[in-house]
Amino acid sequence: MNRLKNQAEKESAKPKSKPGPVSTALHTLVDGTLLESIAKPGNMAFGLFTLLLIGLYIANSYSAERTIRNTANVEKELKELHSEYISMKSDLMFLSNQSQVAERVAALDLHEAKTPPHKIIVPRQEVSRK
Repeated sequence: MNRLKNQAEKESAKPKSKPGPVSTALHTLVDGTLLESIAKPGNMAFGLFTLLLIGLYIANSYSAERTIRNTANVEKELKELHSEYISMKSDLMFLSNQSQVAERVAALDLHEAKTPPHKIIVPRQEVSRK
């Protein structure tokens, strides 16, 4: 019991330390003295400038977030278009196969030639007469 009493006496005997700069600034903000000092005519321009900077900062952050959202949407759309491009390209490659073309033109009564084409050779003398 004496130990606790002695410890309490030692703590009360210590000199109180000064508050730190953070606690002082927080106290002046909560206390209202900060607003009183800004409301003075000499500090009014600084207060308005500070409010302007705060407004610009907020507008800049909103603009950056909007840009990030737009970039994400464009990237998503690009991926979708790329996959659509690949699927259309593979469909076109399949439809351009010789067997697929032959099946599709069979309805028009066109058929594949079974014999290769012949080369027609015209002698030079006949060409010069005309």
